[in-house]
Amino acid sequence: MNQAKFDALGIEIIAVSRDLGPSQQKFKELVGAKNTFLSDVDAKVIKRFGALNEANGGTRRFYFLIGEDGTVLWRSVTGGLIPVEKLLTDVTAVVKPGN
Repeated sequence: MNQAKFDALGIEIIAVSRDLGPSQQKFKELVGAKNTFLSDVDAKVIKRFGALNEANGGTRRFYFLIGEDGTVLWRSVTGGLIPVEKLLTDVTAVVKPGN
């Protein structure tokens, strides 16, 4: 992922999933991710943000841009993977470099 571009915007990327640490580490290595991954086995955070699929207990791929004060500044709840360049374009509309 273009981590430096997100860093320039002051954005810290944190992935949250129900997977345990070892599974997350394998995935990070597979895709070359440099960002933080958090395990939410009980789905407390996932459920709070509406990303839990109640029918099967799985999770949906949602994206949130959360301000330092906890306010959701931007969201994408399509459930699909967003290409990095599109994600950068979308969040840059909300967060200007240096802010």
